[in-house]
Amino acid sequence: CLEESRCASPETGWAPQHISILMDTETIGYVPLYIKGNSMGEFIFDNSWAEAAYQSGINYYPKLLVGVPFTPATGQRILFRPDVWGGFTSDGIAQIRQSVATFLKQVAESNQISGAHFNFLTDEEATDLSGPLSIPLRKGDEDDKSVLRDKVQKMLSRIATGDKQDFMRRTSLQYHWQNRNQKNEDKPYKTFDEYLACFKSKRRITIRRERRRVLEDEGIRVDSVVGDDILKYDGLVERMFEIYLSTVDKMIWGRQYLTKEFFQLLAASEFRKNLCFMCARHSSSGEELKAEDVFAGTINIVKDGVFFGRYWGCLAGKEVKNLHFETCYWSAIEYCIKNGLKRMEPGAGGGDYKWARGFDPALVHSAHYISHPGLRKAVREFLNYETENNVELQQYLTDRSAVRGGGASLA
Repeated sequence: CLEESRCASPETGWAPQHISILMDTETIGYVPLYIKGNSMGEFIFDNSWAEAAYQSGINYYPKLLVGVPFTPATGQRILFRPDVWGGFTSDGIAQIRQSVATFLKQVAESNQISGAHFNFLTDEEATDLSGPLSIPLRKGDEDDKSVLRDKVQKMLSRIATGDKQDFMRRTSLQYHWQNRNQKNEDKPYKTFDEYLACFKSKRRITIRRERRRVLEDEGIRVDSVVGDDILKYDGLVERMFEIYLSTVDKMIWGRQYLTKEFFQLLAASEFRKNLCFMCARHSSSGEELKAEDVFAGTINIVKDGVFFGRYWGCLAGKEVKNLHFETCYWSAIEYCIKNGLKRMEPGAGGGDYKWARGFDPALVHSAHYISHPGLRKAVREFLNYETENNVELQQYLTDRSAVRGGGASLA
């Protein structure tokens, strides 16, 4: 749908150049490859690399990118046919992935392209392409020789893999909600109140007050409309596009990546079964939902037990304090608990707000090859520093998780 609607096209900086993986004459997989003319809509931010390249007289664009346009969600990026996947060992899969990486490196070098990038990889893919993650030592680990020996071995392995492939591993942070009650043997939460019970008393009171002001004082209700039910409500798809567009128009940094045609194509496709609209409207509008009554909401995807939160918006002049938190977090978490989903990934940004509301930091992986030796060295040094800081921050914030009784205030 992204390409059919021209959202991902050469005009928007996303020139599709997908490749097939052949074994003998049989196609066993595919790689979603784009030639990028900018870094928009990627969410693994390399603008500082592009700026450094520009100042050094190096062309950073075009570049090669393996990923899904406008989608900051982890998943397999080198895709195998399901019927052939089971026929390979883990070592065999790793070799194929490394062959793909080598091929893209050669394509970049032979065509004067600045580099090749894999965004939002699984940890397994990132390890196959660029070696295992080097975990900084925690305080006290220095006394554990086995821990030290293991981590040194991982670092040596990473260095060896880096020399072989020249793909550098990057580790970024997102904030994810886990349907796992750490006070009850990591079992899924049964109710939203059980989830709230994991917070400190003062924070529980604050959350309940925050929700009450929206749902009771302002008389707002939030309905979830999922899958085929979306087509039952005339004009709802178009209204959700208006809501998406409202955020683009309000924010100085807002960029419209998607079009009305994309929304309509998505709803008309089989993929709509994975769509979930969270629709905010006034309770006084009645029990029956009508598209014209919806003035705020989010467009989400539910797949493989994960709730992927994407675009939030509220029509101009209809803003309600804390409605963003209610729609994007609290009502969405209630939906996840009710439907037994294992995780919620609300996308990039807003780390402080998310962490204070029980979303703990999660490591996100990507792999990068830079053709220019000097720029590659500079990026590698940057990534070593960034990785150490992000891993340490992830460990620090996880130890102080809001759902373990720690964390910052909601203010």
